[in-house]
Amino acid sequence: MKTFLRAMPLVFIMLLIVYWLPEVISKNPTDIITPKEESESIQSESFDYQTTDLEPEQLPVLGLGGYIGKNVESFTENFGDPKRIDPTIYGDEQWIFGEHETDYIQLGVKNGVITDLFALGSDLNVAPFEIGMSITEVFQIASFYPTYSVESQDKQVTLELTESDLNYRPLIAFDNQTFAVLMMDRSTNQITAVRYLDASSLLRLGVYDDGSVVNDDDSIDIDEANQKAISEANKKQVYEILNILRQRYELSVLNASEALSEAAQTIFIDQEMQLTLDGDAQLEEEGSFAETSGLSSTETYILDDRSRYVEDNTNQEFQPLTSEQIEHTLQKTNLELDEVRILYSNQKTDMTWLVTNWLTLEIERKFLMDARMTEIGVAYRGNDILLILH
Repeated sequence: MKTFLRAMPLVFIMLLIVYWLPEVISKNPTDIITPKEESESIQSESFDYQTTDLEPEQLPVLGLGGYIGKNVESFTENFGDPKRIDPTIYGDEQWIFGEHETDYIQLGVKNGVITDLFALGSDLNVAPFEIGMSITEVFQIASFYPTYSVESQDKQVTLELTESDLNYRPLIAFDNQTFAVLMMDRSTNQITAVRYLDASSLLRLGVYDDGSVVNDDDSIDIDEANQKAISEANKKQVYEILNILRQRYELSVLNASEALSEAAQTIFIDQEMQLTLDGDAQLEEEGSFAETSGLSSTETYILDDRSRYVEDNTNQEFQPLTSEQIEHTLQKTNLELDEVRILYSNQKTDMTWLVTNWLTLEIERKFLMDARMTEIGVAYRGNDILLILH
């Protein structure tokens, strides 16, 4: 008994050491987490997302989100006139404001009413969030839900977000029946842009799974002249958004190259000519949602998103490109194939979404944020976009 009592203090001291030693070690100043390590830890962390049996939280509308549903004049009274107004395939308009990394905004305007607002500028009021806010800070403000019920034109649609959506393209609901998509940078896990939408615009964007095979398409018939104007507007938006994002990361802007754009357009033309020669030739399917293919001498990324929207290619206006077709055409140009990179995407959505969404994808972000690239060419055709960087 005496031996036991003498041993008790030693046992107590050992228990204290076992309990407190890990705490002391974890606070060692030499245990430094680098920005890269912090990014990796966030990506690997399993966040406690809300379950589907809960109604998504609706945040009060603040900042620029309050303009959704209002007349466009209410916006221009505070921000001035747009620098230009672009046409869209849906017959509405895209109003462009600002030119710099701090103030760039796009408005979707239909019949004089703002239905869509894309805020990219770092100084813009996107309260309760901020451009550059980390995902961990966002979680202190809002909860993310994997399922949303959206009502539009007397129709109830359920949207289901994937884990990747929740991490890099989370959806936020507001108390005025509008929504915001937070576009996250995959490398920094920070907000790069906020896109506010009404219910109809969110469904038309078609970036979240609604359980259907083919999304509703309310695009209108467009003549050749208007199609050319829309294509030119899309190119300008790609240049602007991409270069603003490069400026944000202190990279040089990409100069628009007519030669590279012509080469990209030639790839589309050559494919159509070849299909005409081959009659009803069927192209081999390019793969699933996101496939990466490497040419023998040219770095090429083929982002084929058809599987999220249609079952097959039979009803598409254009056949998707293959890496072989791209390489075949480039070999006939004066381009040094080992010095150019190709990014091709076939996705049924707009250019604003595409460019910011590319930053949520690891390979595509590295491609577009490569400091060695100095020039860019863009060709646009239907749902297809082809980028050549040099």
